[in-house]
Amino acid sequence: MPLETTRFGAIDVKPEDVITFTQPILGFQEYRRFVLLPGPESSTVSWLQSTESGELAFILMDPRLVAPDYQIELSQHELAELAVTKISELDVYTLVVVPQDHTQIRTNLRAPILISPKHRLGKQTILEQTDYPIQFYLAPAQRGEGQPQEVSDACVDA
Repeated sequence: MPLETTRFGAIDVKPEDVITFTQPILGFQEYRRFVLLPGPESSTVSWLQSTESGELAFILMDPRLVAPDYQIELSQHELAELAVTKISELDVYTLVVVPQDHTQIRTNLRAPILISPKHRLGKQTILEQTDYPIQFYLAPAQRGEGQPQEVSDACVDA
């Protein structure tokens, strides 16, 4: 199916590539169907493009790039909602916010995006029993030692 987007122009989306969100992304209740698109070549980010609005796309990243020990716990209900039996069957991402002031580039480690590639289901969840920050800054001026430079550079280039 053809999709006209503001970021990527006209793209052809195969129906089998569409990910249906069982729960919407916070603040975007009316959008439930997305397609995952690769980020710029050699970047560490991806795009989650809405198939219902060509203007809506989110930048995603693997949270383990900035928090190597990143782990999530899900209830049996949440696993069943995504048609999986264990977390390892899911792709886990976090949303990246890229404001005009690039020193404020950040990701939300507390509310990951979960995608079941096998079943093409997704949802955003809120991790209650964790101290992961809602705003984890990626830009060089904001981050601490040991955070990879390429993540923030890839977000700016995206």
